[in-house]
Amino acid sequence: MMRKIVIPLFSISVSAFAYLPGEAGFVSLEGAHGIFGNPAGLSALDSKGALVSYNFDDGITEFRVGGNLDRIGAGFEYRFNEKGMDESRWNLTHGFPLFDRSVFWGGRITAFRSADFEGTEWTYSPGLLIRPFRMLSLGYSCENLLYFGPASMERIHNAGATIRLGDAFGVSYDVENWKEHRLLLELSLLGFRFGFKMPLYGDDDEYSLTISMPLGGHLDASLKIFDDFLPKGGSIGFHAARSARATRSAQIVRVPLNMDVTEVEKNMFFLGASSIGLMKVRNLFEHLLRDPSSRLVVLDFSGYSANLAISEEINRYVKKLKARGGLVIAYMDDVRPSVLMAAANVDRIVVEPSAHFTWLGLGGGLTFYKGLLDKLGVKVEFLRHGAYKSAVEPYTADSMSVETRENVGTLYKDVWEVIRRRLAGRLRNGSVSVNAEKLDELAQKPVITANGAKKVGLADTLLYIDQVPGYALKTFFGIDVPYAGFRTWTPSDAKIFDESWRHRSKVALLNINGTINSRMEESILENLRKLPGMGVKALLLRISSPGGNAIASDKIWGALKNLNKFKIPIVASIGSVGASGAYYIACGADKIIAEPFAIVGSIGIYGGKIDASGLMQKIGLKVETVKTNDYSDARSFMRPWTDVEKAALQEYMDDFYNRFTGVVSQATGIDQAVVDSLYGGGRVMVGWKAKEAGLVHGLGGFDDALDEVRKLADIPKSTEIELLQLNTEDSFVVPFANTKSLGNFIRDMERTQFWAIEPALVDGY
Repeated sequence: MMRKIVIPLFSISVSAFAYLPGEAGFVSLEGAHGIFGNPAGLSALDSKGALVSYNFDDGITEFRVGGNLDRIGAGFEYRFNEKGMDESRWNLTHGFPLFDRSVFWGGRITAFRSADFEGTEWTYSPGLLIRPFRMLSLGYSCENLLYFGPASMERIHNAGATIRLGDAFGVSYDVENWKEHRLLLELSLLGFRFGFKMPLYGDDDEYSLTISMPLGGHLDASLKIFDDFLPKGGSIGFHAARSARATRSAQIVRVPLNMDVTEVEKNMFFLGASSIGLMKVRNLFEHLLRDPSSRLVVLDFSGYSANLAISEEINRYVKKLKARGGLVIAYMDDVRPSVLMAAANVDRIVVEPSAHFTWLGLGGGLTFYKGLLDKLGVKVEFLRHGAYKSAVEPYTADSMSVETRENVGTLYKDVWEVIRRRLAGRLRNGSVSVNAEKLDELAQKPVITANGAKKVGLADTLLYIDQVPGYALKTFFGIDVPYAGFRTWTPSDAKIFDESWRHRSKVALLNINGTINSRMEESILENLRKLPGMGVKALLLRISSPGGNAIASDKIWGALKNLNKFKIPIVASIGSVGASGAYYIACGADKIIAEPFAIVGSIGIYGGKIDASGLMQKIGLKVETVKTNDYSDARSFMRPWTDVEKAALQEYMDDFYNRFTGVVSQATGIDQAVVDSLYGGGRVMVGWKAKEAGLVHGLGGFDDALDEVRKLADIPKSTEIELLQLNTEDSFVVPFANTKSLGNFIRDMERTQFWAIEPALVDGY
């Protein structure tokens, strides 16, 4: 069977833009990982790697082997001939970038032994690379600047410059010890890279030609031909980061998105990851965008599950792939709104023949526990500030309040409006408004077959996954290859081998993911305290949280505002939800960007305890209290609140609510009284309405928030943003967030707690 096929109609010639291990002497290049060339090249390469090389010329045999991490490398070099030459060098190299990677500094310690003297000569050789522009690199190194031992090594000064004309051609000028002048011409063509070295002035009269080519995504091999036209040397280099230009022929790439895709990857201890993190998915798409061979991509959504915000991030990358000239097919075994949103702009949707097509609209509900608790003799004593703060109602009421039903109903309709209008564009005929009406009619049927999805235009054909490559070739290129296959690229955090000389600015990424509790608070505060010393230009706050502990939210907000004195701008990106305590935290940012369908707001607070005295009486338990003051046992679950205690609790919540509305007013510029009267009290709304109200500053996703980071941090468009993801973890579920939290609720009976949280409102994406 043909597992890999070269497609003549869109095969392309790509340049294998990888380093030339055989030309390590040019000080303005990264050559040989910086292990044997300019030590400043160690950090300029920006990838862990290893190198083995062999040369034989003029009777001298030279063997080199070395390896490097991001900032440190080690190497061994051995040279000998039949006339008694016997030399060995052990190198230890260090290097680091400065000023957004426009300057690189490094040094190498060498232990040198030779048959010409006894003992070991120790030397230190520094190096410098300066890249004022993305096309120009200036280099300097001084071999043996410091030396100690029997040989008294001569200092050798090296300087050079390289100009890159695009990705295909480069010219380097190199001078050694101000005497030997050389020129290197580089050309990338048809998957090979050629380097021709020629002497210009001095005693060096050696010409050489090096031919380099990639072997897969991580290996490069080179062959060196000297001026006698004989191949007398070669090398093999390895780099941990994958070269996106390694494949010379076009291919069909399958991307498996066949499990939960979450904001932060979830790990089940020793069982490994139970979801795919969004950053891994984004990283894979960046590989696809930079690799010219991946012109036809199959997104395999078998088993896919994600919220709308993540689906929209995938959809944005699909649009980028198509803008680059790529073709994208989505494969599904379960057709649902969230999957269709991710595939809203693909070229074709292929559905497994027996798949379900679920188009039911949005719905969700609250489970009310009051009746059960009454039978048990347990009374939940909660107070709240905000008539729309619905999270308290399942424990204090028998049914949904008028305010909650009105607010949640409006929220559902607004989110559904975004979904149906987005997907209406995929229907074959009619305007968007007409097609949206057709989708409404479709929602009246509880179960629809895959064939039904095809009839209305939400699917193009029904096939099994192994039939998709043949279908793609036949559909797009008229090539009949029924047994064609694809290569699978799994989402990962593998770095891209990027030799771009563009400057890079570091931006920290901090996730507020899941329910906010003391565990999350501790982790986030620790990271925020470290931030000023990490050399970042800005902080991107990615939020996908319904809120949580009110006091923890306030502490995180305070830590964000503390960053103002360090002049670190902050942008908040709200994904699927940024409500209640999470919205409180978002107000600590300079700008808030939200998805149009994100759940935003819920400005309010509730808190209290449970009174289990009735239950204790039913089961025959009695508690006697000893106390020093009237209210020493106020937090006990063995008695109800007194009127005085209720008043004190309400006073605290009123005060916190006033702080909450003040924080929102400060962040948005809306008068505090308007925040309270129009948007407070626990009201929730979708992102596009929040933008109209002024509660968020803009609409969009992750990349839109990065654009805002550029503006606030004055990062030029010519400078790449390097995301530095801070230590983030999923938090445990906080009490009362959903039906699974009753155990936590019972465990915390003896505590008076305060929450700024919105329960999960929308199910069935």
